[in-house]
Amino acid sequence: MGTLSRREEAFIRPSPAGGTLGGVARKSRETMLMCEAAGYDVILIETVGVGQSETTVRSMVDFFMLVVLTGAGDDLQGIKKGVMELADAIVINKADGDNLLRAKVARGEYERMIEFIRPATEGWQTHAYLASAVEKTGLDDLWQVIQIFKRVTTESGVFQKRRDGQLLDWMHAMIDEHLHNLFFGDAVITGRMPEIREAVLSGVISPTQAVAELVKMFDVKRAAERQVDLFTAC
Repeated sequence: MGTLSRREEAFIRPSPAGGTLGGVARKSRETMLMCEAAGYDVILIETVGVGQSETTVRSMVDFFMLVVLTGAGDDLQGIKKGVMELADAIVINKADGDNLLRAKVARGEYERMIEFIRPATEGWQTHAYLASAVEKTGLDDLWQVIQIFKRVTTESGVFQKRRDGQLLDWMHAMIDEHLHNLFFGDAVITGRMPEIREAVLSGVISPTQAVAELVKMFDVKRAAERQVDLFTAC
């Protein structure tokens, strides 16, 4: 990574995920858009490896590559098919030296697992591949797989369909974030929240009743604000 960062053709930007679910940063989509505008034709998004909640990054990339290791607990991850259902390719890294044989065995195991999983992309069959970042083996093959994937999905229309879905997911995510901030940033809500939380914890009201009461308070205030705005406009 240090060597790559010194190349003029590449730009590397660490973005801490913080408390954001999905293994990516809160503004990853905006960062990708900026990189595209700057002329970068290939953008790699590396998640923090959160495993079962990496659905967020699936909704913002064209090709999802799952990188696993042998002998480091990642073999067990294959049993949990959640993240594997998102992958367009599974790559067993560090397939070199004494680990090469274990990597080949792992590849066979993943290939057998894939047979029981619905493909992540329509018209594309996910496969497992070997690679070594140290010996730089398998990298050219992986790039060819990505190129074939783009050609096949472009011809079938799936590529554009996924791009359209990314835009809609982005819009929906921004709406959710805006409404979340609007609700929890409201003075009435923040003022009543400690009382409501205590009532839920003590069993006085159920979580469902608490939500209904908070939403009702929020709606009443917003309606009153709209009436004031309408009166002011008149």
